[in-house]
Amino acid sequence: MVIKAENKRFVVIIEKEIYEKFKYLADKENRSASNLAAKLIKDYVNEHS
Repeated sequence: MVIKAENKRFVVIIEKEIYEKFKYLADKENRSASNLAAKLIKDYVNEHS
């Protein structure tokens, strides 16, 4: 997977149990965990800007 020049990547360290629950929620929405995380961050920033 190639990251476009206008996009940035960063690492988030969370507990394994939380990640597994998050991945389950992402799967329920037919998303990857990283895609859901990006959506949540984008929504949060847009709501609080």
